[in-house]
Amino acid sequence: MVIPFKNQGAKSRLASVLSPQERRLLSFAMLMDVLDVVSGQGPATILSRPGLNIADIDSDVEIQESELDLNDALNALIAEVARHGWPSDILIVMADLALLTEKDVAGILNCDGDVVLCPGRGGGTNMILIRSPRFRTCYQGLSFPKHLAFARQTGLEVSVYESFRAGCDIDEPEDLAEVLLHGRGRSKRVLEGMGFSLSENGRAGLCRSSGYEI
Repeated sequence: MVIPFKNQGAKSRLASVLSPQERRLLSFAMLMDVLDVVSGQGPATILSRPGLNIADIDSDVEIQESELDLNDALNALIAEVARHGWPSDILIVMADLALLTEKDVAGILNCDGDVVLCPGRGGGTNMILIRSPRFRTCYQGLSFPKHLAFARQTGLEVSVYESFRAGCDIDEPEDLAEVLLHGRGRSKRVLEGMGFSLSENGRAGLCRSSGYEI
């Protein structure tokens, strides 16, 4: 398992509702929720820029540092695994899947195909199961159709695993309501500790104990 994690300046799109320190706390809580879920499926590696402190990670996990951007770092890892004979599959799981469950991980691992893609809302890709060293990641913008097209153009058999929980990445302020509604782990507790709660105005919204409503 490979979990890319942005340890500096994470979750900038939440800046309107969370301070830098709060975004850091939530990012680490979501990372830990993901690690809790994937830990039973084999060894996990966090892929991050230099500076991530292992003492901040309450889990038995390896940290691999890279100065490269996300795609270059992931593709370098794929190439390195391929040079050693491709002994096993690579599952890439984004670190902001606060609603992810063990059922979702088992679900994608049980799918057929050289590549299995799990789409996120808005055209992103939240998980990728890679069984061929010929695949390369294309994380930027609408990555799901890019990944789908690349796999097909490369002649790889590709399938899609769809799940509400696995498809719910936490990027925008309105996404925080999903964590309070459906979360089961640390991310929900962190948000509640910050004073967030659900409000209702035709659909679930979010408010804070200060009275500021999002």
